Amino acid sequence: MKRSHLMYTSLLTIYNTHYPLFFSFPLSSLLPFFLSSVICLPVLAQSENQDMSSDILPDNYLQDAPADSVIQGYLCPMHPAVTAEVDEQTCYICGMALVDGRIKMPHGSHDSHYGGIFFMARDTWHHIEGTMPAPGVFRFYLYDNYSKPLTTMHASARLVYQEFRDENGDETRPPVETLLIDADDGVSFIVSDRRLQLERDFHIRIRFKQDQKEEDRFDFAFYAYSQTDNSSGTLPTNTSTATLIIPDSPEALLSAMLERLENVEMLIKRSRLNEIYLPALEAKDLALALAENPGDTLDEEQMNTLNHAVKDITKAAWRLDAFGDFGDKPAAESSFKVMADGVARVRKIYLRR
Repeated sequence: MKRSHLMYTSLLTIYNTHYPLFFSFPLSSLLPFFLSSVICLPVLAQSENQDMSSDILPDNYLQDAPADSVIQGYLCPMHPAVTAEVDEQTCYICGMALVDGRIKMPHGSHDSHYGGIFFMARDTWHHIEGTMPAPGVFRFYLYDNYSKPLTTMHASARLVYQEFRDENGDETRPPVETLLIDADDGVSFIVSDRRLQLERDFHIRIRFKQDQKEEDRFDFAFYAYSQTDNSSGTLPTNTSTATLIIPDSPEALLSAMLERLENVEMLIKRSRLNEIYLPALEAKDLALALAENPGDTLDEEQMNTLNHAVKDITKAAWRLDAFGDFGDKPAAESSFKVMADGVARVRKIYLRR
């Protein structure tokens, strides 16, 4: 998950072409593709003031790009985890045609490099990876959109264990936090603190440059210590294509939707935010299928309620996809409430029958 400007334009075309009935929500508000300024060492990463197309990069820029930026076979530009070994396939999540992935491309992979949790910043340029390699140790790496390391020289970050806010989100007392310290490698932060333990939620707040107005937030919870399994430093290629089976009956569609909703809720609670896109977008596809095949017993008022609920589910799914990428748990929780409310309205319609 995953995005250059070209990918975004293609998705927006699909968005407007295939789902005009249900979409009034501007996708552009989710993905701010105009990149914020950051000063970084040119030997580490491409200048963010350049277009993200690989055509304009220096000839030698990508020669040492990490192996996980090279995808073998065919993949979805928006969802690189959806791949195939043969041509002329489409992504079951967004409908885009799979492209030849044997190139080095922006957002070619959001896989971790050190066995941690990988997120994309809201400017879509910066990418981060948080790791817990041992009890009481947290390490936080910076990358550009080609998975090349970025310097921490101009960034500042803090690890927040607990915040105290009222119902309006205003801070009522200072948070429990600790500063992240620049590591010796120049491309990561590190902190050692006995409060860092498995299954404990915490989040990072970071400014990628000194004059950044608002901090980016990334939520973490680890359930195993971070390890790099592949001793060669390269990451395995995903050669499978996931397939969503759409049930035939309205009852089966609703049941499948409820199952995805439970999965999204569980992943958010466990702060596994980079995994929520799949069940969220599957719930969206199931809702759209239900709107197309609602059965023959709904009256006009129920159909109107169903269509509005499906619209809200679809909007929430795209938001969950984006906020999962951004690692923003509060925003994901808010979008989940919208999806859960939409599914509850759909369920109520069919319980009345």
